[in-house]
Amino acid sequence: MAQKSPAKPVLKKPPGYRDPNQQPRLVPGQTPRKLVPLPPSFQPQPKPRRNSCCRVFCWVSCILILVIIVVVALAAGIFFLLFDPRLPLVYLRSFQIPLFNTTVKSGGTYLDSWTVPEMEVKNPNGKLDIFYSVLHAYVSVGDPNDIGLVLGMKKLGGFAQKSRNTTTVKFDYVVKNRQLNDAVAKKLRSQYEGKVMRVGVEMKTKLGYVVKGWRIGTMDIDVECGDVTMKEIHTGSTMPKCKMHAYKCRIKGLGSPSADIVTEM
Repeated sequence: MAQKSPAKPVLKKPPGYRDPNQQPRLVPGQTPRKLVPLPPSFQPQPKPRRNSCCRVFCWVSCILILVIIVVVALAAGIFFLLFDPRLPLVYLRSFQIPLFNTTVKSGGTYLDSWTVPEMEVKNPNGKLDIFYSVLHAYVSVGDPNDIGLVLGMKKLGGFAQKSRNTTTVKFDYVVKNRQLNDAVAKKLRSQYEGKVMRVGVEMKTKLGYVVKGWRIGTMDIDVECGDVTMKEIHTGSTMPKCKMHAYKCRIKGLGSPSADIVTEM
């Protein structure tokens, strides 16, 4: 016969053991506990339902913005292919100095000067007109790396320029009784008498193009004319080309014309 396995001993419950499935016994006179609700911040918030209209609006807006960007890029590409826009060419045609006098007084050395710069502006575009807003012209004398002196700034009115057109911009600037350092005034006076004083003009303006009466934006332009002596420019041996720097584009109108502008066809 097969031998029976011994029976497992029954474990005794430890003191104070409570069966989790058994309902707790109420002490006489004790009321059952009530569940306290959690504060609103701890309660689970219902998830807001996304509005399908908002999603559709976002998608449509993104698509419209993308379409606008593509259209603008295509229009700019077609514009450059058809018209080949180029910046104007600027030359320092002359720089006359009818008066440059330094006077030593008790308070120091003072300058009286009269300068007349003249620039030549060419529009190289065959199909595009160019318009210029108000020009801010800064007149300077002397070597900027040594004793360069900015005489001042004059505001000139804007103008429009036809395609393949050459325009001359001429103005004068007067300085009266301006105090200078004695050494600077002496050196500039010596350079002026020897016709070796360097002269220069810097102009800041905004220009844009015109296509069949439509103006296409504006861009900031800095024009630097200089690095030439009085002798070189007075003899007519050179008409130095100005450096031009173009910056960000804007949309702005023209100022009222007030400069001495001569148009040559």
